Amino acid sequence: MEIGIQWPLVLFTLIAGAGFGLLATAGLAQLAAEPGKKTKQIALIGAIALLGVGGLMSVFHLAHPERFMGAIANLLSFSGIALELLGLAFGGVAALVFLLVASMENKAAEKVLAACSVLIGVVASFLQGYAYFEVAAQPGWHQIALAFCYLFTSLALGALAYAAIASGKAENEAGLRLVGKAACGLAVLAVVADAAYAAGLGGAGLLEGDAVLFAVLSLAFALATAGAAAWFAFKAPTLPLAVAGVLAGVGGALCVRLLMWAVAAYQLNFIWEATVNRGLYLF
Repeated sequence: MEIGIQWPLVLFTLIAGAGFGLLATAGLAQLAAEPGKKTKQIALIGAIALLGVGGLMSVFHLAHPERFMGAIANLLSFSGIALELLGLAFGGVAALVFLLVASMENKAAEKVLAACSVLIGVVASFLQGYAYFEVAAQPGWHQIALAFCYLFTSLALGALAYAAIASGKAENEAGLRLVGKAACGLAVLAVVADAAYAAGLGGAGLLEGDAVLFAVLSLAFALATAGAAAWFAFKAPTLPLAVAGVLAGVGGALCVRLLMWAVAAYQLNFIWEATVNRGLYLF
């Protein structure tokens, strides 16, 4: 029996994932390109907003949202939801402290916070997908390629969002091209991860019906994202091109998440296997 698309969780990983990507790119830009103060502030405020809104989306998936604090009380279980909550917490704190330090213009502290932001953004993006990979009862989820799909689609989307902010604030061309190259590389890796995930689903006999459509769309959007990022990096680092890349990135990230839910199904031993593997039914 099909589970169906769980939209609160789709939106949670999409929005918060973009926040992690934006945070990581803000850190990368600080380490390699010395962006302007306004660009940093807007990017970090955007990351905080995305992480906050994304976190709220996850609460709406609970049958009793008022019991959300119960999940926080079990963070040391290191279950899938615990890892996601820890990622949100660390990401939000890092973005807030980075924002405060940036307003003081303490270069040494900014470098430290920038490095932490890159690390947290990358790890938290990966853990969003890994939380689903842990549910061995779902063969369509228990594929490591899925975790890398989450990682690279989130980071590419965040990098392009940063490119849009930076180009809108007229950052220097060298810095814009650097971010564009990062976005392009990440989008190409997203194409590879999406293809690997689709191939794994096909090998397991799960790629049929709506799943085929979502797989094709995720690859098409990922290729479009890579194309827009490449054009931004090597030809014209302009705001319209960055926005086009963001829209394509949203499409790709959304479709690969819908693909995951399209292949999810109830099984008789689902609850038992999910519990054994430290996952909970639909988290």
